[in-house]
Amino acid sequence: MQYLYYVLLGVVSYFIGNFSSARFISHLKHGDITKSGSGNPGTLNMWRAYGFWPGIVTFLLDMVKGILPTLFGYLVFPLFNCSGEIALYVAGFCVILGHIFPVVYKFKGGKGIATAIGVFLVANWWVALIVFVIMVVCMLFIKYASVLTIGFVITMSIVEICLTNPLNWINYIFISGILLLILYAHRANIKRLFTGKENKTELLSMVKKIFTKKKTETEPTTSENSTEQSENSGTTEEINTCENKNSSKNENK
Repeated sequence: MQYLYYVLLGVVSYFIGNFSSARFISHLKHGDITKSGSGNPGTLNMWRAYGFWPGIVTFLLDMVKGILPTLFGYLVFPLFNCSGEIALYVAGFCVILGHIFPVVYKFKGGKGIATAIGVFLVANWWVALIVFVIMVVCMLFIKYASVLTIGFVITMSIVEICLTNPLNWINYIFISGILLLILYAHRANIKRLFTGKENKTELLSMVKKIFTKKKTETEPTTSENSTEQSENSGTTEEINTCENKNSSKNENK
């Protein structure tokens, strides 16, 4: 009966992973992220195609997608005399599998990094948070985002394999499965890294563009105000000249 619970959790987690936040947000903007940029329905492509905030919202939703089923399995399954740790990794593996190979989108999904971050936050939140912050800081200097994202998953997989309960040996299978899924999803990036053709991610320049856009958006309003002021001053001058002419006429009379 316990195995049935794990299977049910895995199936539900897989279909939760099928939800594509990038596609959903791009459709709200009357677009299709799979036809923009690299075509990948992920955070960076959303950032490049639709801007900073759509990219951030995509990242957060994909991360929450990894948190919800794993946290549910970890907290609820012990109530049914099941291992919460095993349930965590079963749900984590299946939700990432559903994100990368969604059946509702003909098995064409994202690369699973944000979802994997959510899974590892539930598994070991403080280690995952430290590694994630280090990854973001290193991205300012190392221009290849794929190196850092793959490095994050490799690091967290090694940490979790070292910390997991040896009695729950099945955890090793699912943790290794998560790592293999991420590596497979990034196989094209890995190939481009070895051939020197991988695209660089200029995080600082992307952030600077956000602030420059905000400045350019505020500049027209200031220029409009100045033109309005000049127009108002022009009309007041005309009124004053008319009044002066009328007063001079009255004096002549």
